[in-house]
Amino acid sequence: MSENKRPRNCCCFVCDQIFDTVEEFRTHIVNDHEEGTDFILCPLENCQIPVRDLRTHMVLKHPGEKIPDGYPCRPIILRDAKFKKKRNTGFKQGTFYSKKNNKNLFFRSGLESEFYKVLEKKNDVVRYAVECVEIEYVYEGKVRRYIPDILIEYNTGKKELWEIKPKNQTKIPKNLAKWDAASNYCKKRNMEFVVLTERGLRILKKGKL
Repeated sequence: MSENKRPRNCCCFVCDQIFDTVEEFRTHIVNDHEEGTDFILCPLENCQIPVRDLRTHMVLKHPGEKIPDGYPCRPIILRDAKFKKKRNTGFKQGTFYSKKNNKNLFFRSGLESEFYKVLEKKNDVVRYAVECVEIEYVYEGKVRRYIPDILIEYNTGKKELWEIKPKNQTKIPKNLAKWDAASNYCKKRNMEFVVLTERGLRILKKGKL
């Protein structure tokens, strides 16, 4: 089969590589690109194909099926390899100066930067470090690396490892695999692993967390 006659869904929409089968395409996307950032996996067990727009995919491929509550419909960044375009869908990044740490901290989303601001004001937080812990986890039979967002030290000596994620990213299977490994990592070290969303930020700002 010539490349120009291969099924369109066998062309990677992130990097433009072309594959002979849908399974090769799926394996490439899952292994070489980031779920939630570059693509979304169809939540149906009999499909699990990577897509850029889950709503459109469900209408075309699974009419009558519903998207699970809280499941993301689009990745953070939309890319179109054919036209070399990349469109941000609300993803913000930059640096934030931390007085407690006496240095600039990098953030990968506006939500992360808001958490930094709250941590600066919390009297019980002695210090916090960004992306300083590396944890191995297994996803789809492959050992991978996960780096949570923030390690926090309190004046009581307690430590917590935080992951900051929008609510619509909390049911992605790959994220769940990461967080399960992080929970086990923390339990072995007398720490606590916490996933915080927009709701967690609101609670923190009220001083109830």
